[in-house]
Amino acid sequence: MSSSINDFLSARFEELSIHLDNDQELAAAVRACTETGQKAIIAFGIASSDADGASQDWVVVTLTASGEGSYRSKLRAGGENDADFFLHGRPEDWKAFFSPDHELVRPYQSYWGMLRVLGPLHKEVRIIGDTNAFARHTRVWRIALDRIRNVLNGKGPSADSDNIPLPEDEETEEDAITGKYTWINHTEYGKVKLFYETSGTGPQIILFLHTAGSDSRQSHSLMNSPTLRQKCTMFAFDLPAHGRSSIGTKQIPEAYALTERSYLESISLVIKKLNLAASDNLILCGASMAGHVCLAAGIHARDLGVRGVIPCEGCAHLPFSQPIYEMKGSDSSILDPERVCGMIAPTSPEYYKRQIWWQYSSQGTGVFAGDLKFYFKGWDGRDRMSSIDTRYCPVYMLTGEYDYSCTTEASAETAAMIEGAEFEAMKGLGHFPLTENPKAVLPYLLKAIERIQEKRGGG
Repeated sequence: MSSSINDFLSARFEELSIHLDNDQELAAAVRACTETGQKAIIAFGIASSDADGASQDWVVVTLTASGEGSYRSKLRAGGENDADFFLHGRPEDWKAFFSPDHELVRPYQSYWGMLRVLGPLHKEVRIIGDTNAFARHTRVWRIALDRIRNVLNGKGPSADSDNIPLPEDEETEEDAITGKYTWINHTEYGKVKLFYETSGTGPQIILFLHTAGSDSRQSHSLMNSPTLRQKCTMFAFDLPAHGRSSIGTKQIPEAYALTERSYLESISLVIKKLNLAASDNLILCGASMAGHVCLAAGIHARDLGVRGVIPCEGCAHLPFSQPIYEMKGSDSSILDPERVCGMIAPTSPEYYKRQIWWQYSSQGTGVFAGDLKFYFKGWDGRDRMSSIDTRYCPVYMLTGEYDYSCTTEASAETAAMIEGAEFEAMKGLGHFPLTENPKAVLPYLLKAIERIQEKRGGG
């Protein structure tokens, strides 16, 4: 029986191989794998459920490294014994995955998304073979799949993937951000030398919060925005043991587990240390786990001195059914960014995609996993959303259409629990809206700020 994936790709095997051979980013990923003692041949497959592994009708991608640091790729038909692992899906899944960028819908921008969203529902969406090899070679197969999709949709070779264009609106001459250190005394973490940044001179105070496993570099482009610098005075900080902040005197490496209580205490200590509540107009804004904690801060707004929240990619609760985050077998500095970057909108500029990847790659061991303990298991505000007083602390929720972790539906459902809250879905944005496409998110952010100011009575 012929498989749809082989029928779809076989006529272009040679063309696809040529393009893969000339991709600098893929070359670096292959070289990194083969230079760390792993075998010089990486073989993975793309499998469709309309044929079985014995049919020799799946697609096998082989990348053979040479001693000179180069490699050669080959695509061919094969069976389950011809590759270390296969990315398995239904015919309709692969059809959706290989769609042009402007036609992609979540979770098909990423095979990680397919595994996470569709895997629990459809047994056909799964890894066949060596899951450790799948994890070790995650960057290789992900780049290869992305390039195959590009070629199929007329994007051409990626020979210049080592020289990506800088977005025109990115500030490259002078930077308006000032970074400093201060000390906080945290009940759970002990004494922490904390890093924070600030920019802008406007009357509206905003504190940006970063996502799980990252740091305040995520806010750099927005904090350099001339529009925001005129309207706002902005702050951002790295949580303890994240980015440039030190590990606390009571913290033990590899034992970190973020909780709602410890998260809110960190935010409260920063607000007090920097006197951010003095203006009586402080807005918190953050995405992902920071979106969740914005809602938690809304519950405790009077105690914190918070007068508005903009939770991005947040909701009242997310169930933990995410086996992809429990998968081992690779350096976490590669596996972690690969797992999360699939949630970025496919149309976001490559420059920002790489910045997010690098930020996730540069964190301390166990930090991302510890943050996820709050994101999935530690946060449940479903019974408390109605206690948020939006007359004191207005809530304006934003979620990107490509986010398959916290969906637009989940955020809208949460907004409906909060009397007076507003929600807006963001077109062309994913799980990291404040970072992945600052130009696209800015109008949404400005609208959110204005609506909060209006509801507060103009201040």
